Amino acid sequence: MTRAPEPERLPKIIGADIEVCNFLAGKDGDGSTCREAAATLLGEIDGLPRTERRHATSCNCRECVARWGQAYGAVSSEPVYDPQDRGRKFLTNGACFYIDLDHLEICLPEVRSARDFVAAKRAALLLARRALVGANASRPWDRRIVVLLNNSDGYGHSYGSHYNFLVTRSCWDRLFGRKLHYLLWLGAYQASAAVLFGAGKVGSENGVRPVPYSLSVRADFIEVLLGPQTTYQRPLCNSRDEPLCGDPYRSTGPARSEVKKARSHVICFDHGLADGGVFLTAGVGQIVHAMLEHGRVNPTLLLEDPLDALLRWSQDPTLTAAAELLDGKRVTAVELQRLFLAEARDSAARGDLQGIVPGWEEILDYWEATLGMLAARDLPAFSRRLDWALKLRILEEAMRERPELTWESPEIKHLDMMYSSLDEADGLFWALEGAGETERIVGDDEVARFVKGPPEDTRAWTRGELLKRAGARVDDVDWDRIRLRTHDRSGRARYRVVDLPDPAGFSREETAPAFGSARTLDELLGRLGATTEETDRRHAGAWSHSHGG
Repeated sequence: MTRAPEPERLPKIIGADIEVCNFLAGKDGDGSTCREAAATLLGEIDGLPRTERRHATSCNCRECVARWGQAYGAVSSEPVYDPQDRGRKFLTNGACFYIDLDHLEICLPEVRSARDFVAAKRAALLLARRALVGANASRPWDRRIVVLLNNSDGYGHSYGSHYNFLVTRSCWDRLFGRKLHYLLWLGAYQASAAVLFGAGKVGSENGVRPVPYSLSVRADFIEVLLGPQTTYQRPLCNSRDEPLCGDPYRSTGPARSEVKKARSHVICFDHGLADGGVFLTAGVGQIVHAMLEHGRVNPTLLLEDPLDALLRWSQDPTLTAAAELLDGKRVTAVELQRLFLAEARDSAARGDLQGIVPGWEEILDYWEATLGMLAARDLPAFSRRLDWALKLRILEEAMRERPELTWESPEIKHLDMMYSSLDEADGLFWALEGAGETERIVGDDEVARFVKGPPEDTRAWTRGELLKRAGARVDDVDWDRIRLRTHDRSGRARYRVVDLPDPAGFSREETAPAFGSARTLDELLGRLGATTEETDRRHAGAWSHSHGG
């Protein structure tokens, strides 16, 4: 009997991009102030700018390229420059900031563990706050810049908060092209995970039936099951095929992998601030994608209508609402999460997570404990971990203290918005955290490490160190590729390219010897496997990291 081949496996590297709500306080007769606010904030970020490239939006499929080409009057189907994505700056700590649709967007460096993800996210927000303080230093109080981390402005506009998980190309193809039950299984997990990732919101938007309070901000804006788009008819499962892992047909440099790579782009999660919710969203997301890679997909967990279930569960803070599975059984979100947890523990027992998800034991235990608190309706306990619960608790306390207030009161909506303010002076979350009302996963020392430098165990380390070493000689930079200007012996300019196709490779351990021993930049580039690029290819199109919410 022939033994089935072992499935391809990749470490579940995590990344994220967060679009913020930014505007100027006070009234403006000229209309929106978002553009000025975003440009001012980005100007305070100290990073190396990426060359403004011609690229398509939405996704890199032939249809989207052609559509945007027609919209901008292009005569061919080549990608065209779309000004919605501009000013991209890469930082030496591995992060990236840019402007997307007149809002500052923050991209985290690639990390291996959920714990590091929490620290890297806090570090990126700290850098954004420093930019906010710098931008407001010379502005009058009534024209200060306000930044909210809330996924919605309350007027029908949603801002993206996207998580990214490294998966094998074969897993991605099964998920989005070959096996429908894989897609529905992931959709069932993501719909029920609203009890973990929800940031909480007063009221509803986007034509959704009115309710006093919702667990998830994004749930109101999730309208279809599947699609590559992110700014309209947002899907529960996003099929954008943008690996950011170099040329799939070749791989250069140290630690190259023969396994073709892809990126699962998850757009239905909220932008959380509480460490516990962020840790669970990242860590359980890693585990779920590892299970998909191994084919641990139990069809009894599929929902009859995932979109209806997501909205039903999001609109029920009592956690008692039930949705129907394909077999007719009705379950609450917490009950379905517990079924996924049981499957994950079985997968872990088979060795599926070993070497793939760092700290998987801690993630599983934290997940189980949190679901136990939710099942017991222990709001004081799980409000220390989850944003939607913490926000709900303080809003209900405000209404008890002032009985004239209701869910429709402007004061309650204001508190809802100010919960997510980036400014330490008026952000309710930061005040609650300072008062000991939240549970911390990482310490300030771990956050400081990611402010100062890149993660040491992913390609972010080599990218960050190379940007630091090369400085102004960097001609263009992307997540998986850096192009630098050097000169040949005759003094003529030439361009050398360092490819970084493996997010799990190019770590400090692998490339620090090259940085330590190379006496010149050219010598360093040679040791990093740099290739020479012809001058006439410099303006070839390139795809960007993310477009919109």
